[in-house]
This record gives sequence, C-alpha cells and structure tokens, in this order.
Amino acid sequence: MTVIAAASKIVIIGYGEVGRAFGDQLEKMGERPLYVDPVAAPRDPKHQVVPALPDHIEPGSLVLGVFPSAVAASVAREVAKRAGAFTYVDLSTSPMTLMRDCDAILAGTEVAFVDGAIMGSVDLSGAGSPIILSGAGAKSVSAALNRLGFNTRAMANSLPGEAGGLKLLRTLMSKGIEALAVECYATAQRMGLEAELRENLADISARPFPNLLDAMVRTHVLHAPRREHEVEDAIAQARSFGLQTPVSDAVLAAYARTSQRIAEESPTPPANVAEAVRWLSAGLS
Repeated sequence: MTVIAAASKIVIIGYGEVGRAFGDQLEKMGERPLYVDPVAAPRDPKHQVVPALPDHIEPGSLVLGVFPSAVAASVAREVAKRAGAFTYVDLSTSPMTLMRDCDAILAGTEVAFVDGAIMGSVDLSGAGSPIILSGAGAKSVSAALNRLGFNTRAMANSLPGEAGGLKLLRTLMSKGIEALAVECYATAQRMGLEAELRENLADISARPFPNLLDAMVRTHVLHAPRREHEVEDAIAQARSFGLQTPVSDAVLAAYARTSQRIAEESPTPPANVAEAVRWLSAGLS
C-alpha cells in the first residue's frame, strides 16, 4: 500500500467547481496542486492547469479525481499507464460496480486506489463537505486529507466502491424526498397553507430520522392498505387544484403492490425492520 508523504505533490483531475474548491483549501495549507483538465483554461494565473496527466507521477503523490462518473473508467485507464507508487482517489460518486471495475483496472500497478464520496454540498460548504472513503488505503488518505483541512472519514475494513455505494443509497432517499417535496409544496401553495405545512412537518424531526424510517418500513407490512387510501386522497386533493403528481402516482403504485401482496400472502407482522425488509424486498426482485 502506498504511504502518502506529508508533503506529497498533489494532482487534481478536474478544474470545475469542486476541483477549484479543493484546490483553494490546499493552497491555504501551502500546497500548490497541479490541475488536469482537457478542456478548462486557468481562471487564475497562479494555477497550474494542464490538459493531461504527466507521464510520471512522483512516488507518494496524492491524485484526486473530481469529475462525472461517466468518465471514471477512462480516467482509471489513464492513471494505470502512469509509472510511480502513488495514491489515486476517485471522488466521482460512482456506483459500487464501476468502482470495482476501476480497482481492477489498477490491479497489478503500484497505484493504491481509494473510492470516495462527497456527502455534502461543495457549493455550500466548500472543502469542508464531509467525504467518505473506502478501500485498503482509505485510512491513510483520510489522515492525509484531514491534515490538510478536509473533513473525511474512512470506512473500516472496507472495499473500493463502498463509499460511492453508500452515497447512492443516500441519493435514493434524499432525491426521492426532494421530488415529493416539490409536489407537496406546490399543492400547499395552491391551498394557501405553506406556513402551516412547514409548522406541521416540524414533528417529523422530533426523533432521529433513521428511527423514523425504520418505523415506517416495519409498519408498511401492516398498514400499506390503509396508507394506500390516504395517498389516493392526497393525490386527489392536489389534482383538484390543477396539479399533476407523477412522483406521488408512483408512490401510490408502490402501496398498491404491497397491499396486493398482503392480501395474497397474509404475512406475519415483522418483529423488526430487518424482517420487514426481507419480505418487502421480495416484491422488488
């Protein structure tokens, strides 16, 4: 495993918003990163921006990849061509299978591969956004980045891909809530109940969010039929104000599927959320 030197050369692949935010933090700590971007031009004359990775990367260097997941494999292939025992951190938030492919591309080289996922908004928090790291070298990368003012955590005993996989699991939840919030807020606005809605939703945060989700999933096996009718009424209300509800329509369909399975199988009430998930996941296979 590559050991990251305290004063390693740092390369950032990607000169977009995230790359520049990370570079700004590194510069505050006295580093002068090299940016690699095939299309970007320097926005500041102090920055070193080149169109391709150097042929040789110094041993002990840290290479950070901040680019869309669509190019993750092609970048990994380019990294694999470079000589040198350095560490490469892919922060593209890619699916687990893609990160495992990138790890395989780099197998047999001296490059240590680490998968990373930025959990917060760089637009809001800059380089202070939480970053989760996975892979054999995650612990040393986390220590190196934290010394440089970043906010990282290494997943214990992890494999490459687990950080990105965790982020995309979170995406399923957060982006789904976001899409439902659009429909809910739009309906509230038409009804003149925006302020009242926000006040009414406050009790949802009275307990830890994961605990709330556990309760919802566990009781879904019991109460999906009743909740299906409630969702149906909520959709009808939104439509009465001239709104379409495509996301809520999908939610209603999900409740209908569970209700049908309950009618056909009469499942035993689950003792815990794990039992509920096992039964419910069978309907998603």
